Amino acid sequence: NDLIPMKAKILDIGCGYGYMALLLGLVSKDREIKGVDYDEEKIDVATHCSSRPENVSFLPSNIMDYEMEREDVFILSDVLHYLEPENQSILIRRCIGHLNNDGKILIRDGNRELAKRHGITKLTEIFSTNFGFNKTKNKLHFISESMLRETAANNNMELRVIDNNKVTSNMLFVLSHKK
Repeated sequence: NDLIPMKAKILDIGCGYGYMALLLGLVSKDREIKGVDYDEEKIDVATHCSSRPENVSFLPSNIMDYEMEREDVFILSDVLHYLEPENQSILIRRCIGHLNNDGKILIRDGNRELAKRHGITKLTEIFSTNFGFNKTKNKLHFISESMLRETAANNNMELRVIDNNKVTSNMLFVLSHKK
């Protein structure tokens, strides 16, 4: 919430049940938020949430096929590792290409380069997919900070890393245009 302006156009990619979109929308009516996820059951639950504010909407769609618009903020929270590495890069570059000048791309995901902490992250994802909480068609492919740094450099972007986790390899990566 602190990283996102109170007035912003936001796309929450892989929003699941829409927790983040709902929270951000309840905090500020001046945020226009769309949540997209390919799990239609989760989108149905999010859409029918009794406290869903008017500034929040949800759409079922495969994120690789979704027609993006210009946005102030893209949120990719715990979603990239479900994509093949090539599609991870394509999706990030698409977000960069649709990002408004003062916008941000927020990526929360496990950093496979943190070997000691990454085992716990992988274990939690195995549980969530094997018990049916999250659906996947692919093997999980966790991102690396190095890949994001290279993507940022190749696209004239800055990368800020926020690591508030001592147990898992989950980190928050913030991409923004260079000033």
